Amino acid sequence: MAGRRLRSIAIGAGLSVAVLSISALAGSVLFYLQHHEARPASAANADDEFRQLRSRFAGQQALLDIAHDSSASPAAGGSSDGERPRSFHAVVFDTRNGGRIVHVEMPYWLVRLSAPRDGRFTWLGQLTFLDDTEFDRDPIDLSLDRIERRGRGLLVDVRHAGGGRFVAWVE
Repeated sequence: MAGRRLRSIAIGAGLSVAVLSISALAGSVLFYLQHHEARPASAANADDEFRQLRSRFAGQQALLDIAHDSSASPAAGGSSDGERPRSFHAVVFDTRNGGRIVHVEMPYWLVRLSAPRDGRFTWLGQLTFLDDTEFDRDPIDLSLDRIERRGRGLLVDVRHAGGGRFVAWVE
């Protein structure tokens, strides 16, 4: 009798773990689909979109100046209201395979949760969260502490010689 009870408990526990795992996976896929968009785009369409996007940050210097392999002043271009970031955004024009625009939007708490253990991003591709773009191996040195000290605003605005473009900001 005790053996049957143990076996029933083990089967029930196993089924519970399986259901929870499937639910977590389905929830993760749904979250990814709601916070990530990738669509084909021409260079002209991408230029228009980035022109409009960049107008939102007129006069702001990006926190990282990747084109010159240096860092902008930590206070450059950020908000001065002292509010912590609430959301992270990235828009990428990936010129590979005919071109596509990738949009990523995430709650900032999730960015914190999914950041590397030391809170430092060392590759630009880490900011696209599960998408493969031509920017994946571009080296950066950006910490969550630095983002939070600076506040809301433009993080990265970089363009590859071939036309690829990457803009990221926090609100």
